Amino acid sequence: MSFYFPLGLLGLLGIPVLILIYIIKSKYTEQTIASTYLWDLSERFLKKRKPISKLTGILTLILQILAVIAISLLIAHPVFVVRNSANDIYFILDGSASMNMQQGGSTRFEKAQDRINKIIDGSLGGSSYTLIFVRDTADVAFEAVTDKEQAKANVNGLSAGWGAGECASAMSLAQNYFDANNSALIYLLTDKPYDTVNMTLIDVSTGEQNYALVDYDYTMSNNGEKVVVNGTGKVISYQKDASITVELSYAVTPGGATVKAAETVVSVKAGEPTEFTIKAETPRFAYLQYGIAENDALGEDNIVVLYDEAKAQARQVLIVSDSEESVYIKNAISGAGKASVEMMDTATYKKGESISGYGLYVFNGYSPETLPKNAAIWLIDAVDGSNKETGITFRDYAEKQDTTGPGSYFTPRYSKSTPLVKGLLQREVAVRKYAVYGLPRNFTTVMSVDIDPIVAVGLNANNDREVVFSFRIGDSNFGMMEDFLILVRNLMNYSFPSVIDETSYYCGEVMEVNVVPGCENIVVTAPSGKSTTLDTLDKAMCEVQLNETGTYVISVRLTGSEEETKLYAFASVPEAESRSEGGGALYLSGTKDSNYSDGFYDDLLAFFILIALFLLADWGVYCYEQHQL
Repeated sequence: MSFYFPLGLLGLLGIPVLILIYIIKSKYTEQTIASTYLWDLSERFLKKRKPISKLTGILTLILQILAVIAISLLIAHPVFVVRNSANDIYFILDGSASMNMQQGGSTRFEKAQDRINKIIDGSLGGSSYTLIFVRDTADVAFEAVTDKEQAKANVNGLSAGWGAGECASAMSLAQNYFDANNSALIYLLTDKPYDTVNMTLIDVSTGEQNYALVDYDYTMSNNGEKVVVNGTGKVISYQKDASITVELSYAVTPGGATVKAAETVVSVKAGEPTEFTIKAETPRFAYLQYGIAENDALGEDNIVVLYDEAKAQARQVLIVSDSEESVYIKNAISGAGKASVEMMDTATYKKGESISGYGLYVFNGYSPETLPKNAAIWLIDAVDGSNKETGITFRDYAEKQDTTGPGSYFTPRYSKSTPLVKGLLQREVAVRKYAVYGLPRNFTTVMSVDIDPIVAVGLNANNDREVVFSFRIGDSNFGMMEDFLILVRNLMNYSFPSVIDETSYYCGEVMEVNVVPGCENIVVTAPSGKSTTLDTLDKAMCEVQLNETGTYVISVRLTGSEEETKLYAFASVPEAESRSEGGGALYLSGTKDSNYSDGFYDDLLAFFILIALFLLADWGVYCYEQHQL
């Protein structure tokens, strides 16, 4: 046994002082006095109450000495050393989405926290505690904490995430600790089955029932002022056979209340994804929602929300042309770009003093005196050198005189250095005539004949995105080819860069947010309400880690605009976490040892406080009864 504060034992010097006082204190002498019958009775009564009155002095001294000893030990704080009983204790805690499953009012994660705290409480002093926390990645939450209360506070401050977590990612960290101390005690707390070596697996799952929706989608068709929605997907029951009700709901406005439109009941066998179809007629909606009506252990994977980013990123296109071939251009843009397209002849356009509000202007065979600003521009055989805002220099025309056969046409080459050729079959194109242009350095060639670009993209003098065709669609066979439709789709994506390319994600994934032209700032608001302003300076794209389930709101403000454009994306629970399946072996290489360090038991403070209080109270009561105060 040792003491935290050995100087507290100096209090034992009070024992000889008590003995000295006992020796030199005044003695009472017995005297015979006249008595009466009443006094005699009272004396006999007092003797019955004090059968050990002769020991009064020595008992008082003993109580006083015991009280001094207890108080001295209390101040010195004794510690009992326990040989080979302390060690470095390491916890690997699974914080993935499946640990949020509930049963009996507690989540799996809370049960794991309780188990860790019990292990800490049951360990002796001298042990150290380290925790590796597995969420999206495996990180050390705290290391080598020796204070039990501090370690438990650190554990209680953690919370499970909503992404997929793989405990195997923590093995390299655990291996380093095990290499440093082969006697280390390592506990893996998870709800997934693993075969473990050199560590103790604590499984906190209890077979909770869980349902989930996967592989969901929908199509819709117009029906007057309403739309017909055909929903598809799969539903799973992971523990046992079940009859599951799938509901289809809609909301007219983003963030608005949902209205149930239809439901279907699906009979599901345990562990087998079962397809469902559901059909409803609804008003034009802001989003659709699939939901499972039955309750289970994890409600977050029972609801999915489907947004359409094209609804908020409306594409308004104006085609200015006097050529009949503009109909082909209109159809290609409408089909490939999900856009609202209008057509106007050149005379009307020239008269229009304030034609604005379009996101894309297509000038086919016509060169405007000035270009619209804050909009994308397509110039199809429309650059004559008079408009310096285009940035293009007209030089000459290249034309085949003999047009009797396909061999008399120019055959252009596709560029391989631009993503705009993605998906193109790159079949041969025959071009009869094209303009030879000089392009600025910031332009990228998509198609060329020899060294002459015939399709190019870049930024014009207004810093707006510009697409240049140096030939008329009618002077080639390109307009009748499948590659024309694919190229138009790619060019529409270039002209109308989507802020987000997808609206459905799994929690833990990275959402790419494109910085569109003229963007002043972008703010992303998580389901919890936390807002983050993205750093868009000199960037074409930003990344956002999705760490919460639910709807993310992407607010985009363009320069000079007072209103924000709001887009929506939904992050759902990863399917692997709904299954709550692991498997495989997790092992730490090496031979486990039992060379523990000495521990100590120091939870004696409360015991000595009680002893001291008891002895002091007993001493006081005894002295009072014996009239020794």
